[in-house]
Amino acid sequence: MTRDARFTIGDFRVDPARNVVAGPDGEMPLEPKIMDVLCLLAQHPGEVLTRETIIDEVWGRAFGADESLTRAISRLRKLFGDARTPAQVIETISKRGYRLIAPVSLDSPTTPDEPAIPKRAGRRWLLLLVPILLGLTVGAFLYLHRPSAAGAEGLSVLVQPFETLGPNSGVAAHALTDQIAVALSRASLLHVRKSGADAEGNGLAYAIRGSVQPLGSGVRVTVEITDPRSGESLWGGNFDRPQGLGPAGEDELVSAIAGEIDNRLLGFAKTAIKRKPPLEMRPWELILLATWVPGSDEVFLRPHTANATWPQRRALALDPDYAPAHASLAQALAYYALFTRDAPVEQMRREAAHHARLAKALAPFDAGVLYSLSSYYRMVGDRPAAEAMLHRVLAVQPDHPVARIDLAFVDGLCSARGAAGAAALGKAVDQLSPDNPVRPVALSHLADVELGRGEFAAAADAAARSHDIVHQTWSGMSLAAALAEQGRDADARRISRETKVEWPGLDWTRFATTMVPAWCLGGADQARVAGTFRKLGALEAARPR
Repeated sequence: MTRDARFTIGDFRVDPARNVVAGPDGEMPLEPKIMDVLCLLAQHPGEVLTRETIIDEVWGRAFGADESLTRAISRLRKLFGDARTPAQVIETISKRGYRLIAPVSLDSPTTPDEPAIPKRAGRRWLLLLVPILLGLTVGAFLYLHRPSAAGAEGLSVLVQPFETLGPNSGVAAHALTDQIAVALSRASLLHVRKSGADAEGNGLAYAIRGSVQPLGSGVRVTVEITDPRSGESLWGGNFDRPQGLGPAGEDELVSAIAGEIDNRLLGFAKTAIKRKPPLEMRPWELILLATWVPGSDEVFLRPHTANATWPQRRALALDPDYAPAHASLAQALAYYALFTRDAPVEQMRREAAHHARLAKALAPFDAGVLYSLSSYYRMVGDRPAAEAMLHRVLAVQPDHPVARIDLAFVDGLCSARGAAGAAALGKAVDQLSPDNPVRPVALSHLADVELGRGEFAAAADAAARSHDIVHQTWSGMSLAAALAEQGRDADARRISRETKVEWPGLDWTRFATTMVPAWCLGGADQARVAGTFRKLGALEAARPR
């Protein structure tokens, strides 16, 4: 099926390629899986499809599919206004399944050059062709978008039952297994299976296993990521709660485990993708290649070059409607417009805004897309939009590994809520395990917020702790500026030189004048921050020759 194939259900026009349904109240977006359910029902108008059939076709063996189907049917009924009894669009057949009872027709406009069909014969042939064409086109759509064992748009992950080691662990291992599987299934690129699926020959990328055991009066959860083909252990970690979990402790524990696993899996996948020839990469692989994953040794978005955005543009050449590519390109262009000397800023920002609008329209329920858009809004200095997008990310994926940390950062940077933001980020740092790859990100955010508050000793401490884990341009900037404010001139110059190796041509005086307003998200304390970077620029200009 081509991406412009559409069909009509009653008074509603369905556009599967764009994941939208147009009705009397205008266009309404649908999540891709819900659109798949609608297409499957439309492929078999009037037929009863069992829940098992729909789940197998749309979700495969993914964990949580039964609940997802119930939500999908509810969403479709709301969209079609089908709250009447009896139903007018989607009918529930008790203990069997669902069927589409509204009239269905394929949109197939003729071109002006096509010959006219004789009236009587044309109608008869049209009646015969419509259900055939509809079945073929919608069936092709479902085939092209069917779930793949290998994760056509991501990674297939097996979550094995956690073991209970010792009595009275305080946490039920089987319940923890289910909760972690549910949390991971919310991540855009992870397709989660539970134990029972054969780990051999089914395209599984990674397997998760673990154990629960007492730790004094508390609990220790051990988690391991393995390669299901070789059995090799790729990563393992302990999550200790010595004082027990408390009322909300189990949710916090699940969130911490899922967030770290999600980030680790993306890091492993990106390392593997780098070994593939670029022209063999699929769109999702290209976008992961262009995405900075916390904990990697690479610099977050290197300086702009002529081919800096080739992965996103290659992905869009393969799939013009691939929302993650639009979102990633918007984020990258906004970043380069902010930091690159002599860049065509207005042109880059216009292009970034265009891709951001497309991404938002194409995938309003994709946490990965929404997170990239939150970063885009940060780069253009739009605090309210960045905050709103981060809230949307957390509504879709509450266990997102970075969004909650970013929200405290955006809320507190250069603003009257700086103290609250610093406190929230300090608490987040304390809760992250020492080797959690998100830790340097949280510390860098904390340094920036403290710099905005004028708390230069605290900013230098947080930035240095982040910089000791992994050198990044962001933490280097804040560290150099905070050291300059403390009168530690030699150290400030040294960190400045190191940062400029990562980002050649970085000019602190220009940064203070042209970039701090966006970097500070328009906050009231931006004048203080600008003065800090001007001081660093003057220090560099006065350094001994």
